[in-house]
Amino acid sequence: MRRLVILVLAVAVGSFGAIGGAQAQAPSRGGIVNIGVVSDPVTLDPAKMGSFFELSVQYLIYEPLLRITPDLKIEPGLVEKWQVSGDKVYDFTLRSGLTFHDGTPLDAAAVKSNLDRMLNPETGSPRRSELGPIESVQVRGPLAFRIVLSRPYAPFLSVLTNRGGMMVSPTAVKNFGPDFASKGVGAGPFKVVRWVKNSELVLDRFDGYWRKDQPYLDHIVLKPMSDETVRLTNLKSGTLQLVDAVPPQNVAELKKLGGLRLYEQSGLGFNDIALNVSKPPFDNGKVRQALWYAFDPGVIQRVVFFDTGTVAYGPIPPAMRWVYDEKFKPYQHDAQKAKTLLTEAGQQGGVAFTITVTNSPIQVKIAQILQAAAAEAGFRVTIRQIDTTGLLAVLQAGDFDACWAPWSGRPDPDGNMFNYFTIGGPNNFARYKSEPVDEQLKKARVTLDQTERAKLYREAQAQIAADAAFVFFHHDAILQASTENLVGYPQYPDGAFHLEGVGLKK
Repeated sequence: MRRLVILVLAVAVGSFGAIGGAQAQAPSRGGIVNIGVVSDPVTLDPAKMGSFFELSVQYLIYEPLLRITPDLKIEPGLVEKWQVSGDKVYDFTLRSGLTFHDGTPLDAAAVKSNLDRMLNPETGSPRRSELGPIESVQVRGPLAFRIVLSRPYAPFLSVLTNRGGMMVSPTAVKNFGPDFASKGVGAGPFKVVRWVKNSELVLDRFDGYWRKDQPYLDHIVLKPMSDETVRLTNLKSGTLQLVDAVPPQNVAELKKLGGLRLYEQSGLGFNDIALNVSKPPFDNGKVRQALWYAFDPGVIQRVVFFDTGTVAYGPIPPAMRWVYDEKFKPYQHDAQKAKTLLTEAGQQGGVAFTITVTNSPIQVKIAQILQAAAAEAGFRVTIRQIDTTGLLAVLQAGDFDACWAPWSGRPDPDGNMFNYFTIGGPNNFARYKSEPVDEQLKKARVTLDQTERAKLYREAQAQIAADAAFVFFHHDAILQASTENLVGYPQYPDGAFHLEGVGLKK
């Protein structure tokens, strides 16, 4: 549940790369880059990370066992090579000479310590569910370790490219105790120098980083700036060299400005409204379907997102190319169809409900668009605004009729669907129950053939749409911007910063 994205701003796109000029020039060695971020991370401990806002720092401080490319391909990271025997035994070999920021060795014993820590219930780590059915972690040599699963788990290698594969110094964990959350000792390209909450997080180049001659930059300073106008003003003036979120309404302006680059990339997540099927009025399937037909997500696409991003009809975004189906559009706006369904549901007089959203202007605007569209079909919608920090608690408690329930996404569709739509899943805020979907998602988890997995996910998505417990409306994208003198920036579909190969113009 803690992996839910609590976002004040959600943005989307479908193109890849930078707009505003090529980045062919090689970066120079040295220099400092100031980054404006929406919010401070909550913690620097990847075992405890559960917020979108840690994405800005996680790959700077930590190096995962495996790496993922911007087009979601898996490649070596700390692990130099691996072999899968059958479908449950994974043998890994680490690179030689790896060390943590504190100088201690990153060897097979350190990997086991990390995985055991994340799997230990006493740690309370969200990684425990992500790492799946690990039965044992065995040290088989200084650099060799084996992971044995109790059952096949198709997303396993993908999980090791993210927080579940990020290694921390066991020595630092022991020495710092609870304070490790603010120290963040890893093996990534940059090491923590100072963290002043809500002010700045200062990182220095790690000379022991395994990639030859990287990172290029000497220093990185992350500065939380929740006000989007302040972030962009500082970027335009050159005080900041990179920002992690550009409001959609500013995209056209930034494209025209000299000296800046705008980056757009299709994201991995989705925006939806969860409908509480455990109580009226949304315990009735026809009422839920009526709301789908009453709603026109295309209006949100134009009015809220300024034609950036894509309309969503399910949890699978365009970035997941091997499973995404661009022809999947189960609902089209039809107010008369919505009225007919309400009549068939015995609700000729209309249906009243409350939609809960955060008090950010963008979410209130989305709720108002839904409110107006639903009124045409006979719904009477009240908008309830809550603070961003209270959204997760409302969803977990089921204290809503309809509620905004966004997800930042994962590189594998299992990460977007299993916890959200299985019966009793930790993110199944709608209290949705479908035996066919349960079966399809569980089968997809243990099926290693990608073609068969894609078929199962598409079937599950179709059933989820038919049951209409979630009203999907937008696939978020990543909109970021930098000054033109920042070169080599590779944008990733999760919005995370990978800056080891990034530098400043010579």
